[in-house]
Amino acid sequence: TIYNTLGLFARKGLVKEVIVDPSKVFYDSNTSGHHHFYAIDSGELMDIEGGNLRLENMPNLPAGTEAEGIDIVIRVRNITH
Repeated sequence: TIYNTLGLFARKGLVKEVIVDPSKVFYDSNTSGHHHFYAIDSGELMDIEGGNLRLENMPNLPAGTEAEGIDIVIRVRNITH
């Protein structure tokens, strides 16, 4: 199926899996280091360039591990007046 193919592409690093909630996964062809806004109302996923977000006070990693990457999804909703 297409999802098996996308899963294979993700494992090979050709696309990046972006999980915005347990029932919704996006496949992003931009595999560079970046993060995302997810618009809850429209279902749109928008890029945040990697240099535009800074994580301070990273927690200590479990012994014997190293960080492979950090994926941040900021969920936004329209404000109704």
